Amino acid sequence: MARLLGVVPWVVEQDGAHLDDIAARFDYPREQLLEDLEQRLFFVGVHPFTPDTLVEVRIEDGIVDIQYADWFSQPMRLSPDEATRLLAAGRSVLDMTGESGRTATGDEDGAAPLVRALAKLTLSLGSERADGADYVEVCLGHAPSHTLTGLRGAISAGRQIEIEYYSQGRDVMTTRTVDPARLLSHDGVWYLFGWCHRAGAERVFRVDRIRTLAVLDSDTQVDLPAGPPPVLKVDTVDRTVTIRLAPEAAWAADYHGARERTDHPDGSVDAVFAVASESWLARVLVQLGPQAELLDGDPGIDPNLRAATAGRMLARYRQ
Repeated sequence: MARLLGVVPWVVEQDGAHLDDIAARFDYPREQLLEDLEQRLFFVGVHPFTPDTLVEVRIEDGIVDIQYADWFSQPMRLSPDEATRLLAAGRSVLDMTGESGRTATGDEDGAAPLVRALAKLTLSLGSERADGADYVEVCLGHAPSHTLTGLRGAISAGRQIEIEYYSQGRDVMTTRTVDPARLLSHDGVWYLFGWCHRAGAERVFRVDRIRTLAVLDSDTQVDLPAGPPPVLKVDTVDRTVTIRLAPEAAWAADYHGARERTDHPDGSVDAVFAVASESWLARVLVQLGPQAELLDGDPGIDPNLRAATAGRMLARYRQ
């Protein structure tokens, strides 16, 4: 994808180029290049995907000609709210990277492209709305700041880490040595991708479930392949249960990572959960109380699990 995105503006600037020249310049296998141009780029565009909104690709006698759709020649139009959010996000990036509006020589003309773009955006918004962008909160996810800082430092330095990690599905706390590779914010949650030496495989860890973190002096031993992180998904678990959640407890479907959910008109939700540990399921059922009804589940799961668990808890209190 990165190569293809590099090919497009270059071919447009050259006013066409031969397939062999493109393949050589971008180290792009010719057959793959041809397939990407005809089967992928040809369908790139924006809604409603009419001819005037699609990129046009023509290949004749090995010569590739790429024309931007009419839509792409139009100036981008942002609403004031969209522009304010964009400005706030851009300023957040500057804060994270420590970017400055001037070069080392103090020349504003040499400012980074992002700085120049934000300056223009500020002028277009006016002072009142631009100042308001300072109060827009950009939250990529909730996790202890010291943990995120430690993980970023370990990844940058190529150092192994040792973590105490709580596995909610199995209801256990484990100590693991991990070669950290990358961090990802997804749906308001931070995840760490890395090589787990305990499992002997790549694993994904929720950062907010890391209880303790220690950056070790040892270098990482496993170099994970470059490229986008693996797709986040629920680990394959044989047993599942379906729980009907009352409207007041519908939040539990997202919080506990339901595999499937069916929303009903009255606000209730039928959620399918993977169950790796009955102790986890028991805690969820007791926590939700009458707001959760076990509809269906693996034959090996006790249908009276909630009552049995509550009974054991009461017995402990009596002791």
